[in-house]
Amino acid sequence: MNRSQGYVVIAAVGFSFILVFSTVLKELGVSSLEQLFFRMSFGLVILSFVMLVQRKFRIMRRGDVSFFVVIGVVYSLFGLTGLSSIAFGTPITVVAALVNTQPIFTAIMASLTGKEKVTAIKVGVILVGVLGAFLVSGLEITNLHIGIGIAFPILASFFYAAYLWLKRQASTSMSKDYTPINALFNTYLFAVPSLVVIWFIMRSLNTNPLFVGITTPNLLQLGWLFLFAAFSTILPYGLLNYVKVEEVSPTTEGLLLLGDPLLSSLWAILLFEQYVTMTQYVGAGLILLSAAINLRKTARTV
Repeated sequence: MNRSQGYVVIAAVGFSFILVFSTVLKELGVSSLEQLFFRMSFGLVILSFVMLVQRKFRIMRRGDVSFFVVIGVVYSLFGLTGLSSIAFGTPITVVAALVNTQPIFTAIMASLTGKEKVTAIKVGVILVGVLGAFLVSGLEITNLHIGIGIAFPILASFFYAAYLWLKRQASTSMSKDYTPINALFNTYLFAVPSLVVIWFIMRSLNTNPLFVGITTPNLLQLGWLFLFAAFSTILPYGLLNYVKVEEVSPTTEGLLLLGDPLLSSLWAILLFEQYVTMTQYVGAGLILLSAAINLRKTARTV
């Protein structure tokens, strides 16, 4: 394993602890909205320090403000819907699997925007992922009621796909203007205030304190929130910035990152004794299989 592949593996480990941190903070009484707010706020502080040390702090161009506003809002919605399912008691394995149905929405977006043609193989891959999502969600043919704990990670996968689509647009049109760290900093710069607006809206729709509650964090909670931002946000995203294309292909990188949901399931069992049914494990496997096939197929067409 070369250095770049090692970076990707460590990044996957960092990402796999996102739902672990969220579960611990939930048990400490920190709402999912507060978790995301402090995670991004601490992230801004850490990124500012890194850019100042590296002397790569750049002021955002006025013409790019609207783009970063949009991607900031999408990122905050992605983060919120992904974490909030934990507040409503959804098992980590189910959340991790459903969020990773993102390739399904990515394929649909690519087809609608004319970036990719719909083929029989592509439809088959999507159907495998849909079947996996159906199984992992625990839905039954006779009862298709989708609770909020299942709806949130499905929404998260959609916003994840939208975020990645916007991120690709930035990488092609702004790659010379901003480093990846600059772009992430600018995203968080608008994601934090947009989350505050979303916060006020959500408080009028739902009163679950673990979802929209506001508290004054104590030192223990602040410590966990800082670790959340450093270990499961800045570290993995930062390491991915150092991955060299000549050392690891995009397909290999994507497949290695699929270790994230697998590790998330492992931590759920070892740390919280969260077990799901065998059918749900099969569903999670089908989702990962669909994502892996999609990555390999995309690599052949590039």
